[in-house]
Amino acid sequence: MNRLRSRAGAVLAAALLAVLVAPSVAHAAVPLPYPDRGDYRIKAIQPDFWPNQDEIAGNNTGGVAMNLVWAAWEGQVTAAPCADGQQEYDAHCFTVPADVDSAIHDWTARGLVVTGVLYGTPSWALGGKPCSAASGPQFCTPADPADFARFAGMIAQRYDGLHGHGRVADFVVQNEVNTHDWFDYGCGANAPCDTNRWLDEIGALYDGAYDRVVAEQPYAKVLISLDHQFGQEVEHTGGPAPVLAGTTVLRGLAARAGGRAWRVAMHPYPNPLRSAVFGPDDYPYVTYGDVGILLGWLHATFPGTPSAWDVQLTESGINSLSPSSPQTQANAICTAFRNVLGTPGISNYVYHRMTDHPVEVAAGLALGLHDTQGAAKPAWATWALANRNDLNPPQLSCGFETLPYTTVTRGYSGSRGHWASSRALPAGFAVEKRWHFYREQVPGTIALYECKVNTHNLLTQDPGCEGGLLPLGPVGFLYTSPQPGTGPVFRCRIAGDDHFISPSADCEGQTTEHLLGYAFPA
Repeated sequence: MNRLRSRAGAVLAAALLAVLVAPSVAHAAVPLPYPDRGDYRIKAIQPDFWPNQDEIAGNNTGGVAMNLVWAAWEGQVTAAPCADGQQEYDAHCFTVPADVDSAIHDWTARGLVVTGVLYGTPSWALGGKPCSAASGPQFCTPADPADFARFAGMIAQRYDGLHGHGRVADFVVQNEVNTHDWFDYGCGANAPCDTNRWLDEIGALYDGAYDRVVAEQPYAKVLISLDHQFGQEVEHTGGPAPVLAGTTVLRGLAARAGGRAWRVAMHPYPNPLRSAVFGPDDYPYVTYGDVGILLGWLHATFPGTPSAWDVQLTESGINSLSPSSPQTQANAICTAFRNVLGTPGISNYVYHRMTDHPVEVAAGLALGLHDTQGAAKPAWATWALANRNDLNPPQLSCGFETLPYTTVTRGYSGSRGHWASSRALPAGFAVEKRWHFYREQVPGTIALYECKVNTHNLLTQDPGCEGGLLPLGPVGFLYTSPQPGTGPVFRCRIAGDDHFISPSADCEGQTTEHLLGYAFPA
């Protein structure tokens, strides 16, 4: 397992030196560009303060996610001047947690992009507002969104990469705002939840935080956080544990965000949570199995908002306890990687978590790549070694071996017809043919999208899925004209609505609909 050890390079260290050392006054006002990870380093993790940071960084990890809990930084209102160990911002004093501060600095020094998850309302900020969140008052919304926005601005300033503290480049606003358990504006047990009031609270918190963050870091990305309950079918605003559909939240946010470049942080846990089984038929939930639905829906619903097509998976993991197992967890993580890499537009995949949490384990949930004693599970090697393009020769698996391409597979089921996707086929489909599309757009290419048709699907150049079919997501980019090594890809149809793709102009004796483009046979 020597490949699991750190391989920090002198070149990387030199490149990061300017980020970690406080700049001269002459350069202090120049914001840093956004630190793009690239597809090979899409993997990130919730590190749980793992003691050996080099063990994570040395396995070509692109980033980490850290919880930045407002109540820990501003447990009470303190006006400037501030004491040692505090950060002054907007005449308020924030107490800096030493362990968090050190971790952000050290992760940045190792070349990882830090995602900050900002939540945790302190009691003073509730202002007497009723709160019944099952997960505690820190998940209740503040009386004044400007107080939370100030906290977000302070984090963005302190961790802008220019003050010697490291950098937070991605800012997740609150946690799973579509669920009452994690985002309570004062409804539920106190009163039925009102959808518009709920959306207004989300919009006010997001907009205020966004404006403060981009004022400090113009190139930072600011995201709203959703759990996997996505379709309208799961929405209920009365009774226990009220939920807004993810689609409701995103429409509401878009209507309230004005010209802000809003983005989505999705948590595509399996459903149910303790299962390790997921697939393309998981809607109205967005899981590892049908994660393309989110991207497809965003393209179809917001065709003029490119920022919405840039999605980060900022929290999700796979159970290793019954009804799963450690090896099942490892296999499922590999499939999850394949589906994430098969979905253009996903730019960050944070696995939750590095180590099992004892409280979760007691409840039958063990998501960690290591157990509570720190011993590695099989999933650790799967996760750590999947993307090692930094080795010579590279060690690549779980979808990384096909980059810069997605692999589009045509399959067939006698009971359901044909299916073509860059993600795993539904259970029971036999593979017939494969092609390579580009994951990122290159000159001369166009995107294809997957759409559901009854029990099967079709591929189209139309992000709107030809008038209302359920979008299943982009599958990649193919050429619009012949290129060396490519062949044609035709869309075909068998009597009825069973569509398939074929390299043959005569569609293998079936009906030819049209030419989709040119791709590399796999």
